[in-house]
Parts: sequence; C-alpha cells; structure tokens
Amino acid sequence: MSKDQEYNMQTQSGYDQPPPGYGQPQPGYGQPQPGYGQPQPGYGQPQPGYGQQYVASSTQVVLSQPAANTTIITTAIPKPQSYLALSILVLICCNLIFGLIALIFSIMSDSDYSAGDHEGARSKGRVALWLNVAGIIISVILIIVLIVLYTVVFASAGLYYG
Repeated sequence: MSKDQEYNMQTQSGYDQPPPGYGQPQPGYGQPQPGYGQPQPGYGQPQPGYGQQYVASSTQVVLSQPAANTTIITTAIPKPQSYLALSILVLICCNLIFGLIALIFSIMSDSDYSAGDHEGARSKGRVALWLNVAGIIISVILIIVLIVLYTVVFASAGLYYG
C-alpha cells in the first residue's frame, strides 16, 4: 500500500478530521482585550545608576557596570571543651575550692566562645581541666593521708583489739 493510499484511508476513516464544533472560532476568543498590548508606564526606561552611558567627549563613551558579587565562605570552628560537667562533679564530690575555681573558668570559656574569642575559650577550658585534675589529685592524696593518719593514731593508742 502506498503512502497516498494510507493517507486517503486515514482521511476517510476520520483520523485527520477535527471533531465537530472545533473548526469554528468561539465568540470573544482571539479578540484583543482592552488595555493589553499597550506599554506600561515606567517600563522600558533606563534605571538611574545602572547601565547608564556617560559621554565624556564626542568620541569617548564610558559605561558603568555593576560591581561583581563576592562570596565569602567561612568555616565553623568547633567549640573547645569547657569541662563544665567535670567542674561541677569536682565541686560537689571532691574539692570545693578547686571545683569552684574550675567552674568559673569553665563558664568563662563558654562566654569567650560565644563572644568569638576561640583561642581564649580554648585556653580557659584548658585551665579548667588542670584545676579539675589538681582538685581530684589533692583530694585523693588528702584521703590517703587521712586514712594512714587515722590508722597510725588509733593503732598507737591501742584502740584496736586483736
């Protein structure tokens, strides 16, 4: 079957025929609407300060261009340890004086980080850590000395019966 015969069969069978009612234009469609197609006031005029041309002489033209955008990417510095929980633990359980001083340094470390002083926060956190360690070590040494002293004094007094 040739292409002409296929085309004739399709047109006879109604494939290329539009459905009834689609061939006639609808009333009101295709007519220009009032107010459309006219230029809007303020559009199409140059904006002040953007892309204006300045003529310095009859042969030289200077164009102003907008400034290039600069993107600054900053990386977040991780928050240094303030050892606040350890300071509270040492304050309550081990050594009141060293724990209180370490707690103050821990709070100052958090405050410095919030203010943007990352190095100050790191150094104050380190001081808080060493104060906590010193408080724990002094408390452990004090407990050992008291136990030894208690046993020596009571042993020499003869209070142990054995």
